[in-house]
Amino acid sequence: SIIAQIDAALEILLQRELTARKQHLENALATSLDARNSIQKFSWGSLAIILVIVVLLCFNIIRLVRYETQLIEARENAEKMTQMKSRFLSNMSHEIRSPLTSIMGFTDIIDRMESDPEKKKYLQAIKTSSDHLLHTVNDVLDFSKLDAGKLRLEQHPFNISEAIGEVAFAFSAAAAEKGIHIKEEMSIAKDLIVIGDKFRLKQILFNLTSNAIKFTEQGAVTISAAANHKNGNQVSLKIRVADSGIGIPEDKLDSIFEEFTQVTSADQSAESRRAIKGTGLGLPICKMLAELQGGTIEVASKLNEGSEFAVSLVYEIDQEQQTAVPQPSSNNGLLLYTDMLHKKALVIEDNDMNAMLLGLLLKKQNLAYDLAKDGQTGWQMFNDNKYDIVLTDINVPKLTGDQLATAIRNHPNGKASMPVVALTATILQDDLDAYRKAGITDVLVKPFKETELKIMLQKHLFSKS
Repeated sequence: SIIAQIDAALEILLQRELTARKQHLENALATSLDARNSIQKFSWGSLAIILVIVVLLCFNIIRLVRYETQLIEARENAEKMTQMKSRFLSNMSHEIRSPLTSIMGFTDIIDRMESDPEKKKYLQAIKTSSDHLLHTVNDVLDFSKLDAGKLRLEQHPFNISEAIGEVAFAFSAAAAEKGIHIKEEMSIAKDLIVIGDKFRLKQILFNLTSNAIKFTEQGAVTISAAANHKNGNQVSLKIRVADSGIGIPEDKLDSIFEEFTQVTSADQSAESRRAIKGTGLGLPICKMLAELQGGTIEVASKLNEGSEFAVSLVYEIDQEQQTAVPQPSSNNGLLLYTDMLHKKALVIEDNDMNAMLLGLLLKKQNLAYDLAKDGQTGWQMFNDNKYDIVLTDINVPKLTGDQLATAIRNHPNGKASMPVVALTATILQDDLDAYRKAGITDVLVKPFKETELKIMLQKHLFSKS
């Protein structure tokens, strides 16, 4: 019947619809399962990536911490090594300078007593060797301090013309021996007073002039200076040291200021090379000192014609136009000799040779003295007797010189202001500052000359008179 056919058709359509929906649901379910699996895979992958990143971060952090620890340890070790190097150099300086004091001192005394030309020639050889050894020690110590950044500049008024003149005068005898003339060409006012470190300026000029004489066999060494006033209270100073010596090869000019560099030319004999051999530190020290003062140093040279070194520095002008340190009297100590009759010194020195030398020099000044060989005995003598000045070595046994100075500064019976002069072979600035902090009035660095001792005595015994 028609109704039955319609029911059958509807049944077929319903069956098809159900099948289609089932297929659709199965497809949707399959898609969902695939998506879930993909998400799970992605999640596990992301988690793995995150874990890897965390592990790498932890590894890098641990490595950075380890590197930082190693850097801290390396820095501490470097500082310790620097301190050890400074202490070693200080100790070696003391061990070399102490015997040099007696060697150079007794040589000067014998030289003044001796009239035999042959013997005086031998004495001059001892002087030359001693001066060379002292210069070498000073170069090594100065380079070490400059390299470590521990050298500090003094700021005191000084006369530029006088400073340059002192350098020229100091080398006049050495130049005359080689038949070389030292010329000064000054284009600055003779009364120009600036504020700066006179000693370090002279050190630069000493090294440059010494090299000029060393490398010059004939002709002249010229020290010239010119000053240009700048804006404000400053002056620009340019000092040139020129020679007519062997010159510097062009390929060596770039390395001339490097440490331990020895400049020689191919046509020099072996004997000539030995004669001019040095530490190779003089010019590097000049460059470092110039730069430390905010200046520059330049060189121009022609082989077999000569060299010229130009130092440029800027100083502040002293408005008061006064030098900081009075120059020693030209009477060569005659006033000192008569006035010493009423003075007495306490000397504390454990080195027999240095004590003997100092005793001879004090007797020449007619200055009475008592000698103690250790600090404890010196302290007892200081308490029991009347003195006008104390001259003490720093490294004396039982009570060191700086400890003695501290005890004197705390003396209850009116002796606390007694001038205490340290006789020391130590020239490290930190040590010198520590001595002054302990109560040391002044320092006389070994080896010292008789004139330096005279000036020191005059400064502290007669400054009030």
